[in-house]
Amino acid sequence: MKPAVARHETTPSLLAFTLGPERERARRRLLPERLGVVERCLHEQCLRSALAAGRRCGFRLLVSSPTRPAPDLGAIHLTQAGSSFGERLVGAAKAAAEAADGPLLIVATDVPDLTAALLREAAGAMAEDPQRVVVGPSPDGGFYLLGFTGTLRGILEKVRWQSPTALASLLSALRAVGRPVRLLKPLADLDHRSALERWVAGRPGLSPAWQRTIARLRLLLRELGRPLNLEGRLI
Repeated sequence: MKPAVARHETTPSLLAFTLGPERERARRRLLPERLGVVERCLHEQCLRSALAAGRRCGFRLLVSSPTRPAPDLGAIHLTQAGSSFGERLVGAAKAAAEAADGPLLIVATDVPDLTAALLREAAGAMAEDPQRVVVGPSPDGGFYLLGFTGTLRGILEKVRWQSPTALASLLSALRAVGRPVRLLKPLADLDHRSALERWVAGRPGLSPAWQRTIARLRLLLRELGRPLNLEGRLI
């Protein structure tokens, strides 16, 4: 009987790709300017939640952002550069893949429903087949997670970033080179007010920290939807 060949176990890396809470707030405008602090805190909590999910999985934590994130996040910072979203993400993916000793999972930071269970599912799929690419689709035609081992050289450059066909163009490029794909369950991102309202309306079972945030957002969104009287006061 031949001796069993020992597998070389590697630690997956989780890369959170973000502009940072303040610039994400300025780019999206989910809430009126006067509620900018609340929106900034929401983006901050989304980032921390994504990293916490990766930490529970035992992943190596990376953050790609134009400015250095808070030290208490416990993540390695990768400087973000480029004139477009696509250039910035491709550059971040390349830098992270070169630094990673094993699978790499890139996640958006505007998807508060991202969980450790989904990250484990993605890592498990890549462990079964290192050629497999894992994708978390979004209902708007984009994707919130991209997991792969090695590199995706020449593939990411073909994605139609920030368009309704981003996911379709990614899958087409992967099929063209014969890379197998595993799709995770779809999750919505918070890219506009209506998405925020739908998310807040249906989130009964999250952590206490999220529950407090959601309670506050429900109150604010309810007030924003109420009409004003002649004196400008909420009715």
